[in-house]
Amino acid sequence: MATETELKLYIAPEDAEKFMQHPLLQQANSRQAPQQLYNTYFDTPEHTLLQHGVGLRVRQIGKKRIQTLKTADEGLGGLHQRQEWENEISGDKPNYNQFPKKALPKWCADKKNLQKIKPLFTTDFSRTIWDLILDDGTQIEVALDKGEIKTETHSCSLSEVELELKSGSPDKLYQVALTLQNDLPLIIENKSKAARGYALHQFNPPEFHKAGTVKLTANMTTEQAFFHIVWHCLGHLQANEDVVLYGENIEGVHQMRVALRRLRSCLTLYQSLIPKETTKQFRQEVKWITDVLGVARDWDVFALTLQDIQSQDNYSQLIDLQAQVADFQKNAYVEVRDALRSPRYSRLLLLLGRWLTQRRWRKKLNAVALKKLETPIKNFASQVLDSHYQSVKTQGENFVSLNPEQLHQLRISIKKLGYGVRFFIELYPEPLIRPYSKKLSHLQDELGILNDSNVATELLNKVGLDDHASTRHFLNGWYVHQRMTQFALMESVWESFSKQNIFWSH
Repeated sequence: MATETELKLYIAPEDAEKFMQHPLLQQANSRQAPQQLYNTYFDTPEHTLLQHGVGLRVRQIGKKRIQTLKTADEGLGGLHQRQEWENEISGDKPNYNQFPKKALPKWCADKKNLQKIKPLFTTDFSRTIWDLILDDGTQIEVALDKGEIKTETHSCSLSEVELELKSGSPDKLYQVALTLQNDLPLIIENKSKAARGYALHQFNPPEFHKAGTVKLTANMTTEQAFFHIVWHCLGHLQANEDVVLYGENIEGVHQMRVALRRLRSCLTLYQSLIPKETTKQFRQEVKWITDVLGVARDWDVFALTLQDIQSQDNYSQLIDLQAQVADFQKNAYVEVRDALRSPRYSRLLLLLGRWLTQRRWRKKLNAVALKKLETPIKNFASQVLDSHYQSVKTQGENFVSLNPEQLHQLRISIKKLGYGVRFFIELYPEPLIRPYSKKLSHLQDELGILNDSNVATELLNKVGLDDHASTRHFLNGWYVHQRMTQFALMESVWESFSKQNIFWSH
């Protein structure tokens, strides 16, 4: 058994020749002649093996047949890590007896189940390999794959670069990728060939994904928890790329934006230990993609609000405005999809991946700060949550007299506190933390409703609706009513939150 660690990047077919002439590859220790690889992937028509977390293929290389069993692919930031078992066989079908029993799912113990496994799709491509040995001894295999993926009824082209770590640290994969991307518009590919083959065999509409729980444990250090939280944020971000690129559910954009907010909140929570100067290389780029997604999200929320108003009031003059908003919404999604398909977005993810795997913040820290990173995470969590809580309490003093800008800033602070609570939720007893988290979320939601009217005014200006238009007067009145109704409730919501026991002091 081996653990495979590789980075996958899409390359446009027309850039393949330029890639092959790249100076980095010209300095490679060796280059193998192109080799034709034909692979057949096996599973049941219902994808049972995939559901059990494994992939099975037989590769044909000339007269040789090699079968490979891989665990579920964990693709993040383009990095793919899997366990695999590989051996040579005599025929075109898998020989299950040659795999260790622990490698196969229990479902395979029944021979009747094995008979249900059939060929599902194939990959047929040419592979050129370069062997790189870097100055520090790290060995990386660079492969250029060009061909296609086929089922009985469908096919799609295949054009990608794989960087496989043979020895050394994964951060070198990111370094090589960034070097190549300086000259070529390479884009991160988070789907393996097998994943694309499965999607080709049976298309399922992409779904949005919420963040889920960050699985921290009390025995983690403060630094280990940071590493874990940031990867979790990036996983949340990339899990929603497909639904934004190819789906129709507007929740995908929302979740990607939440993922970036969570990432930025994590950096804020840790800024006393992770110096801000170590993040400046990618902070501006994080803000760029956050803003692009933010425009689309604002139009989504406004469109939903207009739909809700129309269903309640049946105000006929909103119909024209809804059509205009739909056009702006559509254009915003074009911008989002162009951004996600751009080398700029991929470069951001590569920079983040390198920064994390290198733990670059350590170079800026003294011995005292480094020691703090080694302290138990719960100590740090309690301190940082209390600090943010005190800031929220100070901002919320004299709540009823706060102006719209102050309420907006309070909402941002509450969001950061909320993300912190959810990051560290596994470190504290559930009966203590759940009620607090619920009250905090309620407060955040209520303040969000107050903020919607400010955003709506900006969007109406972008649409070009005249200040004296009856539709604008109607909407202004509607939002004023919403604010008055909402604000009447807010004082009690704030009081209820303020009286909550803080769970981290127990």
